[in-house]
Amino acid sequence: MVQHPRLAQAKRKVTDWRHALDTALTPLYEAGYTRMEYCRGVVDNTLEWGPYYLVAPGVALPHARPEQGALANGIAVTTLEEPVCFGHDECDPVWLLFALCATNANAHLETIQRISSLLGDQAMLAQLRDARTDGQLLELLNARGHGEK
Repeated sequence: MVQHPRLAQAKRKVTDWRHALDTALTPLYEAGYTRMEYCRGVVDNTLEWGPYYLVAPGVALPHARPEQGALANGIAVTTLEEPVCFGHDECDPVWLLFALCATNANAHLETIQRISSLLGDQAMLAQLRDARTDGQLLELLNARGHGEK
């Protein structure tokens, strides 16, 4: 699921939802999947429409439209040391962020389907939450990804 070690971040410390977005989306920029303005696009979209990317209790899939700076299809996974609130009654507080970027709708849907299957696996979610290091998180995600094929 995660193709580069820098795209898995375990137990990051953030102060609020904006910091969480910046922390979760920065690896996509640093790995060349997005332009710098992609993160700004997610924040701007959030301010306009609310946290549209909160999909389950504790889980966010922050993303923007392809034209807001997506260069390639990618995903970065971040867990938070302490969950933060985004202003969503059903999903707050958030501890797991799947930051994604897609250059087209088909790639976006495929990624969301893979994430949805992971969200149905409570044991895997517990393991992700317990991962203490980036390496442990990456290993769990990639073991899950290879097991699905």
